[in-house]
Amino acid sequence: MAANAFNNSTLTDVRTDRVCLDCDKLLTEASDAIRRHTGDMTVGMFLIHRGDLTEEARQDFRARLVASFRDAQSSWDAYRRHLMDHGILPELS
Repeated sequence: MAANAFNNSTLTDVRTDRVCLDCDKLLTEASDAIRRHTGDMTVGMFLIHRGDLTEEARQDFRARLVASFRDAQSSWDAYRRHLMDHGILPELS
């Protein structure tokens, strides 16, 4: 019921002229970055549980995880700012 209230009140308030091709592009970039980080994290957890990582490999993988997280966060932030620019999301205070 709450989901229907959200869908009915929120989606009908978003005018289609507020959405542009960059909205889709930025969402795709953010989604892809999050999927890459998810994949990196899944591999990392598998290797850690398997127990055959050297300390050097662990540090290298940690750097990879941090980089993929930052990329995902940056992509998501760009998408969120774009939606704020359209007036779809409220400005952060």
